[in-house]
Amino acid sequence: MTTTDDHLPTTAYRPRLRERLRLSRWMLRFDVAMQDYPARESRRIRRELRAAVLDDAARTGFDEALRGLGRPRRLAATYYADLERERPRWADGAVLAGLIGILLPGYMWIAWQMGALSAIDEMGGGTVDLSWLGVPATFTHTDDTISMHTTAGWGPVALSGALCLVAFALGSRIWRLWGGAA
Repeated sequence: MTTTDDHLPTTAYRPRLRERLRLSRWMLRFDVAMQDYPARESRRIRRELRAAVLDDAARTGFDEALRGLGRPRRLAATYYADLERERPRWADGAVLAGLIGILLPGYMWIAWQMGALSAIDEMGGGTVDLSWLGVPATFTHTDDTISMHTTAGWGPVALSGALCLVAFALGSRIWRLWGGAA
């Protein structure tokens, strides 16, 4: 037997493995929905929710206790409604910056190389000097050799950096730092 803040005796509920997994999944979905909420408050809310579910599960059953919380996104929305203004979404900005600022230019670079080698092959083979964003590259496609030689340059790095900054700013909604508008 344990006691709550109201000093009413309750029995400690010990969830089974399946229930712990369901609760962990629900909490993970809630954490994702609460990613922009102030971290310290979010951790406190998460602890309180876990304790409330286990307390309710002792009285009404685990399924009913979890169902009583509702969907994680909806519950998170009620907490966000209490904030004075919306916050930037740093994790979203970082993911978008990685996708658009690093992976996209990398994919474009590789696709350009493969296209250049394919074009050289279709023209009968040989060696061609080209450049991509000001970076020189030498492509060779013969019966014996398929190669590409390039040097590092600032053009692709500057493009990638600019794309990272823009994608991060848009993805994180950084303007929320300065105003109350969404």
